[in-house]
Amino acid sequence: MTDYILDVKNLFKSFGAIKASRDLSFKIKKGDIHAVIGPNGAGKTTLVNQISGDIRPDSGSIVFDGIEISQMASYQRAALGLARSFQITSIFENLSVAENMALSIIAHNGHNYRFWRNCLKTPIVIKELPAALGRVDLIEKSDHRAGLLSHGEKRQLEVGMALIGSPKMLVLDEPMAGMGPGGAVELSKLIRRIQGETTILLVEHDMEAVFALADYITVIVYGERIAGGPPDAIRRSVEVRSAYLGEE
Repeated sequence: MTDYILDVKNLFKSFGAIKASRDLSFKIKKGDIHAVIGPNGAGKTTLVNQISGDIRPDSGSIVFDGIEISQMASYQRAALGLARSFQITSIFENLSVAENMALSIIAHNGHNYRFWRNCLKTPIVIKELPAALGRVDLIEKSDHRAGLLSHGEKRQLEVGMALIGSPKMLVLDEPMAGMGPGGAVELSKLIRRIQGETTILLVEHDMEAVFALADYITVIVYGERIAGGPPDAIRRSVEVRSAYLGEE
């Protein structure tokens, strides 16, 4: 057994002359909130896409819960317990909050969408829906059309859908993007609350949220890991401040 849920080793990925990942290595400890930060163009999205299976690395390995996954399809990684949210919310805006969550429950339990109009009456949905909505504080909004939710509430719904099935690790890709201070605070509370349920890989520009939430931070610049450590150590790093955080 290992204490680490994810082990990225010597990852390389190029797009023509652009080297998006350069010998990139780091580990994520089980149960941690592990943040990846870096300036625009650092290769964060490429890294997340390689971890989730949307693109394949040119070389290197990605080991998830003891299994080499670098050449697996994204659905195979999901089946192993790797879930992801995206920079742009991926909910069904014309459906209700409850229907969105119900479809996620149905999909995770191996059912198809043939009778999606009656999804709320499916036994597995009746059983699991209240807890799924309660986990992300959306019970009172269950009948609301998802498209009418605030940006922060849409993020809550997306996180709730990703948590169906209790994934071993949840990848949150820029969850605070486009969010006001109030929404960021509420989402930070939610992330902290679900930490005990799953390991979290947090890719985020909001440094206040990162330093408040993360147990460990990996810093990448131009596809390379330049530093890694607990938040206090990253704050003190001259190299990190120079490359990303700013001298102030």
